[in-house]
Amino acid sequence: MSKASKKILFLLSDTGGGHRASAEAIGEAIEYLHPSKYELVIDDLWKNHMPWPICCIPDTYGWMTGPGKSLWLTMWKLSSYHRLQSMLFGSFLPFTTQNMVKYITSIQPDIVISVHPLMNHLGVHWLKKAGLDVPFVTVVTDMVSFHPSWICPDVDRCFVSTKEAWLRAVEYGMPYNKLTLHGHPVGLKFSNLQQDKANNKKQLGLDPGKPTILMTAGGEGQPQLYKTARLIAKNIDHGQLLIVAGRNKKLENQLKKVAWNIPTKVFGFVENMPTLMGASDILITKAGPSTLCEGFIAGLPVLISDYIPGQETGNVTFVKQHGAGTYAPQTKQLVSTLKQWLDNSEATLQELADNGTALAKPHAALHIASDICQIA
Repeated sequence: MSKASKKILFLLSDTGGGHRASAEAIGEAIEYLHPSKYELVIDDLWKNHMPWPICCIPDTYGWMTGPGKSLWLTMWKLSSYHRLQSMLFGSFLPFTTQNMVKYITSIQPDIVISVHPLMNHLGVHWLKKAGLDVPFVTVVTDMVSFHPSWICPDVDRCFVSTKEAWLRAVEYGMPYNKLTLHGHPVGLKFSNLQQDKANNKKQLGLDPGKPTILMTAGGEGQPQLYKTARLIAKNIDHGQLLIVAGRNKKLENQLKKVAWNIPTKVFGFVENMPTLMGASDILITKAGPSTLCEGFIAGLPVLISDYIPGQETGNVTFVKQHGAGTYAPQTKQLVSTLKQWLDNSEATLQELADNGTALAKPHAALHIASDICQIA
């Protein structure tokens, strides 16, 4: 392999799975468009290059957005005020600058891409301190109600995924000429998704004649998935389940011990989500942007079971307003809605699927990658 001519540094932290997934989708698209031309550096800066206790922040995210949701929302709202946000970034600078300047200098990137809300204002500062005059790009990985910290007018380009996000970016001060709307970046496998559901079901050992319900609760695998899946299995006797527990090994093991009374397959963290979605008829998920956008591409009606307050609040409204699904936070309500969808004519599910497909942007990662390479 020939030596890469340019380096692309992604700024992210694994607070949830979406930031890394977006970076990897863009990186995959860059490699597809320009094989071996770019060296991609994708690393958890917070965990691997920050001093204690900042390096521990990613480990708290699962609790903060789960049992600690009320605290998370309070922090999210308070830090949205400009003055408090400036104080927050100001407090981080003394603890992060030395480490990050040393790290960025060692990488010598030709372009820097932030896919994390805390890496924009700080990232611009780190680059200046490192004495590097290279393009800085933000890819906002939240769909609608993103945090103001995503928007730093000093960056060279800012990519957003929806019209709603574009308007919010302008409201937060991003110049029009720096904004680009391409959609949410997802893996290239979704751009070649096989639409033959019957065949996809057979490949997974499922009954092609039965409706398949795919359940996922984000990369962290939220525990309430167990209770919901059990109730669905008891009430939807003509269906079959695909359950993705994410990184939650305890939940995965708990689900695998069950003697399910309908055909059920349980997975941990998966790399074959296109295959699972291609075999499914309905998606039950929390309102994470990556999973929602993947579901739109797969043409799946969406039942939202949960959301992270703040950055995912707007996603619920987005799905409902566009007629691509609905929100059912209570388990009994969710099962009741699921039964209605399955018991009514196929036209109900088809309408939901068509509305979701209208929102799909399967080539977003390629468009973003192409622009980034032009900038670089």
